[in-house]
Amino acid sequence: MTHARRRSARGPGRGDNPEPRPRPRRPAAARALSGPFVRADLLASLLVTALAAGCSDDVATGGGGSGAGSSGGASAGGGNQGGTSSQGGGFQSGGGGAGGEAACVQDSSDATLVSQPVDIVFVIDNSGSMTAEIAEVEEQINSNFAAIIDGAVPAIDYRVIMVSAFGDSADQRICVAAPLGGIPDDDADGHCDDIPGAPVNTANFFHHGAEISSHDALCELLDQLTTADPDGLQPTGYEAVLRPEAFKFFAVITDDNVSCDGFDDQDSAAGGQTVADAWDAAMQAAFPAQFGADAATRRYSFWSIVAMAPYMPSGADPYGSPHPPDAALAPIVTDECTPSAVNPGTGYQALSILSGGYRFPTCGLDYTDIFTLMAQGVIEGAAAACEFEIPDPPPGEMLDLATVQVRYTSGEGAITTFEQVPTLADCTPEAFYIDADMIELCPETCALVQGDDGAEIDVLYGCAIVVE
Repeated sequence: MTHARRRSARGPGRGDNPEPRPRPRRPAAARALSGPFVRADLLASLLVTALAAGCSDDVATGGGGSGAGSSGGASAGGGNQGGTSSQGGGFQSGGGGAGGEAACVQDSSDATLVSQPVDIVFVIDNSGSMTAEIAEVEEQINSNFAAIIDGAVPAIDYRVIMVSAFGDSADQRICVAAPLGGIPDDDADGHCDDIPGAPVNTANFFHHGAEISSHDALCELLDQLTTADPDGLQPTGYEAVLRPEAFKFFAVITDDNVSCDGFDDQDSAAGGQTVADAWDAAMQAAFPAQFGADAATRRYSFWSIVAMAPYMPSGADPYGSPHPPDAALAPIVTDECTPSAVNPGTGYQALSILSGGYRFPTCGLDYTDIFTLMAQGVIEGAAAACEFEIPDPPPGEMLDLATVQVRYTSGEGAITTFEQVPTLADCTPEAFYIDADMIELCPETCALVQGDDGAEIDVLYGCAIVVE
């Protein structure tokens, strides 16, 4: 049986519906998600049915009743046989068609959607005012971040990359303890029992030592991609431990603004937006395979813990809830979270809004809510998108991609046939498009299917015969 597996890479362009042709195999490249996140309780598998279509332009679209016969003969038993049958789970050359032509044949295969991996990059300010914030991160990163991700079902393939100076939080350095990091925490207080001379990496954790000052977190995220760390753990930069197939989460923790190497948010909303646009473009230009090539293929979400005024504060919760990534509901904030806070980090805020990440004030020094939300976002971001490969055609045949239909059977038994549109830009509710050799459900269609635990998807298509 052929297994059509999801790919997490997306080519840089999208074509219109092609004429009948052999399916090309795409090179690995960055794929965009349909939205910031997709649900983690995604369908375990989708049934892909290659329906017999004869050798003309007519395609059988029958369901459970009598199938449309091909030129090879009439259907038997009332199924979608089209005058032919599958043998041994593979495409078979079927019967004689009119005029001696071979008939297109039917087969089915399970299309297992594979969750994509996730890389999470933390960058933490090491300036003198950050002692308490770093200590809080050490406690939260295991108890309310890694523990939640580790408990996900199915398991999440994730990595955490820490870009910050290594050492004692009293010196504004960070040491990530076990179980995420490799340094013991026998008293389970979230802090390393003893701090060695260098970080200890694990299968899920990579410390890339770098001194982050008050204003240069964004510049260091760019520079350290290809700069060796002082401990020789990533001698070619932290880009070496990022995976092109992984969706990226960035998380910045700082109490100041952006002002470095041409990036200056000027503590204003307009300045913050300028910084966000410029940094987004710079990251994508540097490594499009990692971060996407443009806004349509962006493969990261940026989260911010900065000295901004709170969202929906109350007497019981003076620092409120995490700011959602909605500029209309929660625009960039230019006020600080306390009178003694430094700067609101408008450049970081704008990046969060741009890329679908949340924001939270540094001042409260309780990051439970934002770390929990981030962990949930990682789990959802790791879920497979609503996409799957079209199976290989039988020898000597080509798929007629223009004939593809997607039929959705809900858990309650209702049947809907989704419309094929040319590209993502043409998407409507209850529609899909084809990108190279992948069937992609449109965003609203994806949400509909993923919201139905009993959903079943059938893909119906015809083929064109190649005369050799």
